[in-house]
Amino acid sequence: MPAFGQDTKDDIIQKLLSRVEALEREVGALKQGPSALVQPEQAPAPPPPAPVVVDAAIPADALEPVAANETRFVLHAYGDVGFLRNADGASVKRFALGELDVFTSVRITPKLSALVEAVFETDNQLYVSTVPINVERLLLQYRHNDFFNVELGSYRTAIGFYNTAFLRGAWFQTAVSRPKLFVFEDDGGFLPLHNTGVSVNGRLPSGGLGLRYVVEAGNSRNYGTGVRTGLDIADHSAFNVALTARPTVLPAFQSGFSYYRDKFSPFEGIAINRSVWTGHAVYSSGRIEFLNEVVLAKFSWPGLGWGNAQGFYSQLAYRVGSSWTPYVRFEDLNSYGRGPAGDAVRQYVPWRTIVVGGLRYDISEAVALKFELSQADYLGRPAWVQAAMQVAFRF
Repeated sequence: MPAFGQDTKDDIIQKLLSRVEALEREVGALKQGPSALVQPEQAPAPPPPAPVVVDAAIPADALEPVAANETRFVLHAYGDVGFLRNADGASVKRFALGELDVFTSVRITPKLSALVEAVFETDNQLYVSTVPINVERLLLQYRHNDFFNVELGSYRTAIGFYNTAFLRGAWFQTAVSRPKLFVFEDDGGFLPLHNTGVSVNGRLPSGGLGLRYVVEAGNSRNYGTGVRTGLDIADHSAFNVALTARPTVLPAFQSGFSYYRDKFSPFEGIAINRSVWTGHAVYSSGRIEFLNEVVLAKFSWPGLGWGNAQGFYSQLAYRVGSSWTPYVRFEDLNSYGRGPAGDAVRQYVPWRTIVVGGLRYDISEAVALKFELSQADYLGRPAWVQAAMQVAFRF
């Protein structure tokens, strides 16, 4: 019999087992972190603010929510190098350094952010010292909620789908070339794809229709006085309204329209009334890209007649496997009118039909190799075939 106050062997074994269990609990708590040992009652932390949606093509890490006291700075760049043959119908073949698109955004407060997109236009430049820098976008953005967002500065006009869905960098788009309807102004495009002013956008209460609106007021971002041949002098107000629908039953489908009006000044002292109607129907899933847009641009010059430019494009691409994406695109434009204004429109927009076919190969998540053949038909010229190869990348 054990003496009084002494443990039996069974009692000793039980105490040892209890001690082992206590040590195991402490080790598990330490693996979870010191806070797991002591857990005072705390109010649940508020959820992080929702991301500011500034563009459909902005990198995902620029849209991630951040804490209320955190300032996030994001910097990305996109470039391309290519080879062109017979690009302008003159049987010239050459390597070409494409544009360098630098995109940066910063979160100032949970509801306020800034965005800058600058382009080094290295293509078609003879000397490195003459490479112009184009401030593509410079925006101060305020996001109140899903229904009301304000952007102030130089913005991409909400005209059509292609102009707002893709950044300037060639890596984003499937094809080597942009649809001719949506070529940028400084590359010979005839649509006002950039403005300086204020843009308000947000979601409309529409249930499963997924309606969104954009209302913009501003003027051409070009500025200065004197003769600026082929450019728009920023002396006239512009107004644009756009509406898009993304029904929940078809998450990969989007449709919409836009209406834009201003006064177009190709030369100082000339003010031509301009209005642009666009409509689009787009289906973009994991493998299929089917883009369709129509455009009607109307120009009227008081006392000197009128001119219209109406056209459309359709682009179909299908990804085969994980890397290969063949694509085709058909574009058509018809320019007509009456009087000097009609003649000016036909000269200003001389192309008629462009047929494009190509292949994109994604080497990695940041590098893509593209091949493209196209036939262009311009007013007063025989049609010619163009060939292009491009390596587009991001970093």
